[in-house]
Amino acid sequence: MQIIQRKKKNGQSSYTVRVRVQGYPNQTRTFSSKRDAELWGRTLETDLQSGRLGSASSLTHTLREAIERFQLEKPDGYGAWLHLNVNKASLDWWKANYGSYTLAELNTKLIVQARDQLQNTLSPPKKVGGERKNRRPSTCNRYVSALSSILQCALERWGWIDQNPCRQVRRLQEKNSRTRFLDDQEQEILLEACKVDPILYDVVVLALMTGARQGELCSLKWSDVDLKNAMVTFRHTKNGETRSVPLNPIGLEILKKRFCDRVIGEEDWVFPAERSTGHVEVSKRFARICKNVGLVNFRFHDLRHSAASKLAKAGTPILQMQEILGHKSVSMTKRYSHLRPTSLRDVADILGESFEISNLSKKNGVKS
Repeated sequence: MQIIQRKKKNGQSSYTVRVRVQGYPNQTRTFSSKRDAELWGRTLETDLQSGRLGSASSLTHTLREAIERFQLEKPDGYGAWLHLNVNKASLDWWKANYGSYTLAELNTKLIVQARDQLQNTLSPPKKVGGERKNRRPSTCNRYVSALSSILQCALERWGWIDQNPCRQVRRLQEKNSRTRFLDDQEQEILLEACKVDPILYDVVVLALMTGARQGELCSLKWSDVDLKNAMVTFRHTKNGETRSVPLNPIGLEILKKRFCDRVIGEEDWVFPAERSTGHVEVSKRFARICKNVGLVNFRFHDLRHSAASKLAKAGTPILQMQEILGHKSVSMTKRYSHLRPTSLRDVADILGESFEISNLSKKNGVKS
């Protein structure tokens, strides 16, 4: 370790520390205090010699490099949801606020501090002059998940780090109790209003018929639609896991018509954008329709809740609902349990009846 003292024009001193450890790139940092410089140098030297900071490449590559490589290569199996335009904000935030940090510096403590910073600062407005709001715990968790996808890729594919520190970060408690869904009258009103926009109408009906998310439907390609076997495969899912869902006659008819009306030679999108490249975006037009017909506090994602509620009311087994909806954990699916036709009291009555039958058999001398 070497410390070089320099005099500034104002007469104050600065202390530049240089740490050299075989197998690692030289590390340099400047401090205004000699004590701070010595402490940093000794700590870094010890960490490098013990291998506590991981591979040498973790000290040479920054988070900005990792994010930009991830966005360029789009590696399979690592956060496919991050390549959608609606999810780019998380990576942009990490790059803007922590992009200059080396991967070795991204420890669990720093990531928790970054998450707390995110939670305690207002989000940018969605439009000029719009309202700025506090980020919800679910949003903060999603930002950490985005970083985790980048670091996992750096670990497994590029060999830049030896471990993913995001794996030790505990998720914030989320409030996922919202289960707003359409009743029959609201659904009829919404579908009737959507008919003025054929593309939106088809997307909305498919959302109700499959329980798919907006991004999953809008990014759907014909190569993932099997009209012969009435199946559709969603690849750009929220949890990164591919999911295949059977089509009912209504959903199948919509896709068959769109297939016949498609423009040959265009991109493979089932719902291509009308005035640009890529796939269609329906958020604003859906919100406008809901406002026009007076659907209060209703978002596109609530169509997914509506599909789930219908499955629950029909008595669909929880595990089958989980598979169709693509929930990573069964606890997400259990939010709809209160809508199922068989209540817990009915089950309790069944157990009580079996107990009474057993006691009656014993009284009559019948062995079970």
